[in-house]
Amino acid sequence: MKIVVPDYEHSILNLMNSILKYYGAEYHYKPLSEAEEFLKGSYRHIVLMVMDGMGSSILEQHLEKDSFLRQHMRNRITSVFPPTTVAATTTFDSGIAPAEHNWLGWTLYFPEVGDNVAVFTNRKEDGTVASEEFVSRKYQSYEKVGDKIRKASPAKAYTVSPFGDYPIDTFDELLQGVRDLCSKEEQNYIYAYWPEPDHTMHECGCGSESAKAWVTLINRELEKLSEELKDTLIFVTADHGLLDTRNESLTEYPAIMECLERMPSIEPRSLACYVKEGMEEQFEAEFRKCFGEKFYLYTKEEVIKSRLFGPDVMHERFADTIGDYLAVGIDDVTIFNSSEEKDFFIGVHAGLSEDEMYVPLIVIDRK
Repeated sequence: MKIVVPDYEHSILNLMNSILKYYGAEYHYKPLSEAEEFLKGSYRHIVLMVMDGMGSSILEQHLEKDSFLRQHMRNRITSVFPPTTVAATTTFDSGIAPAEHNWLGWTLYFPEVGDNVAVFTNRKEDGTVASEEFVSRKYQSYEKVGDKIRKASPAKAYTVSPFGDYPIDTFDELLQGVRDLCSKEEQNYIYAYWPEPDHTMHECGCGSESAKAWVTLINRELEKLSEELKDTLIFVTADHGLLDTRNESLTEYPAIMECLERMPSIEPRSLACYVKEGMEEQFEAEFRKCFGEKFYLYTKEEVIKSRLFGPDVMHERFADTIGDYLAVGIDDVTIFNSSEEKDFFIGVHAGLSEDEMYVPLIVIDRK
């Protein structure tokens, strides 16, 4: 399996910094050269459409070369690390790298509540609410791309998604939302996010007919949408790709479990492991014995030195969030915290395979 690390000069992070630069907003990372070519022009509307999980390999698997999206695919770029929804969509939302925003994965350990917390739902491992205030927002706040654009230019900015300031519930509503906003006599930036085909591939697998149906639908409907828009530049990409793996539950490995202070956090293919003092050598030996060919085991110091999570600034909580060791999937095995999760998921992400890391850069110019 080919291993790919994020290229922070040719990634979704750089795409976001190109968009910030276009609006005259403050940016701190290198813009993306392919995006810069298109953004030399002047457009009333800039639309960024993120289809969750629709990585480059997923497009190639389910669409013909002459399909609309593949015809407009200018290149493939990398996601960030880990290539997962929390880390990547927060980069889309902030324009900064995961090491800087510190929204690294589905669950993070917050010492303030003494537990792993799902950052999007504010719930602890047992399903109870972590606190009245969202702990992730309280301790890891950031300035949104939309706010940066509004501050720097006369342009308006909108987020069309089930969770945005322009809320929608269906894919048809998302498409209509983009249509409506692109019909306004104003300059605007539109970030449109949809949680498919990721959701379907988690449950049914990357090669399933259900996944193919979603990718085919997205291809068809985005072609129709683009034909209706004028004075608009559309970027279509994804937060990450996926692959199908064999799943394991960490609870079935007692020799590893006895070394841990708590269950790992971040993601099942990017596990932040907090090890009991004095048990570091035992943990390394046991983990490598069981998963040495399937996971790369970084020490905290190696993670920080590698700049895997970003090329520049680190959040003040970053070093604590990544644990004492970080176990990263590099092959066809994923480690879940429970047998229930192990048995549920088919398609997975957040590791270093090319299927997980590469996403398409699709550009549709409707000048």
